[in-house]
Amino acid sequence: MSENIIRKQSPLGAIRRLPFPRWTAGVVLLLVIATISHVFGKLFPLVGGVIFALIAGIVIRNSIGIRHVIFEDGVSFTIKRMLKLAIILLGATLSFGKILTIGGQSVLIILAVVLGGIGFTILIGKLLKVDKVLSLLIGVGASICGATAITALKGTINARETQTAYAISTIFLFNLIATFLYPVIGHMLNLNPLQFGIWAGTAIHDTSSVVAVGYLYGNEAGDIATTVKLVRTLFLLPIIIIVPMLFMKNSEQTGKASIKKVFPWFIIGFIIMSLINSIGFVPVEAQEFFTSTAKYIILMVMAGVGLQVNFKKMMNLGVKPFAIGLFASVLVSVISLALIYLLL
Repeated sequence: MSENIIRKQSPLGAIRRLPFPRWTAGVVLLLVIATISHVFGKLFPLVGGVIFALIAGIVIRNSIGIRHVIFEDGVSFTIKRMLKLAIILLGATLSFGKILTIGGQSVLIILAVVLGGIGFTILIGKLLKVDKVLSLLIGVGASICGATAITALKGTINARETQTAYAISTIFLFNLIATFLYPVIGHMLNLNPLQFGIWAGTAIHDTSSVVAVGYLYGNEAGDIATTVKLVRTLFLLPIIIIVPMLFMKNSEQTGKASIKKVFPWFIIGFIIMSLINSIGFVPVEAQEFFTSTAKYIILMVMAGVGLQVNFKKMMNLGVKPFAIGLFASVLVSVISLALIYLLL
């Protein structure tokens, strides 16, 4: 979720004259928050650094605020680029065979979540008399990969900016809630790492929260959740082609889908790293370094996510989009958990 930040000419001009990239200040800020959160996570392991980083970002954003232009690029760079780097690094800690095994165990659950989530969300939207495009965007966001899926689909159905903003804000809110609730529910249900990893990977919306929550639960659960989420993300490719044709009867409402543009290329990096690891080219020491680095980046990402939380804007969402978002989030969670108990 993004927010327009008032840009003043003098600070922006000063930034352009600085001898380092414009994203430097924002990255440094997130690094500081991540370091403090890491320390508190060690002191209070039941809470974990991820939650501390997320809360710190939320508190800063909604109290003193981070409105200065010098931080904006760094926060965006961390969430969009550095998260992908973290995922690629995590690929070096997994064998390709394990990825295939996890993918095979989860693909039917992912398929059920995607089809059920989108279909039933559109149905409940129709019952609530909510615009079909908005319902579709929320359903796709909840079922596949949050804001990324919404943004990708937006161009294929020519959704309005207001519809896209409502959908992203709604999904962001429930993704935020899931970050806090899933580890608690997982421990209450005594889910093992495989069960929790697949549940988080198939039900939590955004990739950042899936990876963070998975590793908060444990290293094995984190590996599984990350892998499952990447398989789930690939379902975006057929969706952006099929969904517009199925749900948008008026051909003028649909646009051309660019597979090259929306394809999650970082998944290729993840697979390549796993192949390199599988043939024994990644020593144990390097794996430990990659894992530690990736986890630190995840702390920075979650701090950045927290800095994007604007409670005032969330309060203006309206009841009906909120109800659809709640329904979609609960639905994909229940479908996933039920199938995990049935199939695993």
